[in-house]
Amino acid sequence: MGPKKTFEDIISETTIDDIEEPDATKYINLLKDKIVIDQFPLKIKIIITSEFKTPIAFDRIESHYSNPAKVVLTQNNLSKFYDDLIGKFKAWVNQFQERGSGFDFNSIKSVQVKLYKYEYQRASSYIPLQFKSKNIINVQNKNDNKCFLWSILAYLYPVVKNKQRVTNYKEYEDEISMRGIEYPVAKEDIPKVEKQNNLIINVFALKDQTNRLWIQFMFQIKKVKNVMLLIFCTSKIMEMLIIV
Repeated sequence: MGPKKTFEDIISETTIDDIEEPDATKYINLLKDKIVIDQFPLKIKIIITSEFKTPIAFDRIESHYSNPAKVVLTQNNLSKFYDDLIGKFKAWVNQFQERGSGFDFNSIKSVQVKLYKYEYQRASSYIPLQFKSKNIINVQNKNDNKCFLWSILAYLYPVVKNKQRVTNYKEYEDEISMRGIEYPVAKEDIPKVEKQNNLIINVFALKDQTNRLWIQFMFQIKKVKNVMLLIFCTSKIMEMLIIV
C-alpha cells in the first residue's frame, strides 16, 4: 500500500456537474476542456457519479465509479489517460448492467477530479540496509547522489575487497555516459542511460517488509551487457543496490 495522501499533496479538487451529454464517450471528451492542468508530472484521480434507471418503472439510482489515481508525466500523456478512462468506465457500466438488477445506464451526473503532486523516484545516496545479503553490494556514497552510477560500475568493474567503497570505482566514472541525465537519477531516465551505454538494466524492488522481490522496471536492448539493480526505499529516498 502506498503512502497516504496528505493535504500538502493535493493540487486541486473539483466537482464538474454542468455537462449536458448523455453519451459517456462524448461526455468524457467534453470533460477534457473542463479540467485545468498547468503542471506536470502529477497524479489524477477521477470519480464519476452515474445515474441508472429501469426501462419500465423508471426507478432511478446513482452509483459511483472510482478510477485509481494515475501518474501523468507530460501533456502528451493526457490523451492516453482519457482513452483508458473511457474504456474502463464503459467496462464498469457493462458489469453493473450485467448484475441482473434491471437498471440501465442513463447518464453521467457529475465528475470529481482530484489532482495530486507527483515526485519522480530517484536513485540517491547511501542508505544502510535493514537486512544482510552476500548477493547485494551497497556502495556507500555518503557524499553525493550518484548511487545509480556507482551501482552500475560495481557490476561492470567488480573488485575482490571492500566492494562497498566508492574509491574502487572512481577511476571508471567516465566509462558510463550520463549525458543529459540529472542526479539523482529518476527511474524514468533509465532507458536513456541504457541507450547511451548499450546496456540492459533490470531494476527490482522490495515489495514489502517480507523482502520479497518484484520487477519494478525492465527494458531490453539487443547485444548488450546486463546489469541487475535493486531498489531500496525509505520515505521519498530511493537507493540503487547491485545484485551479484
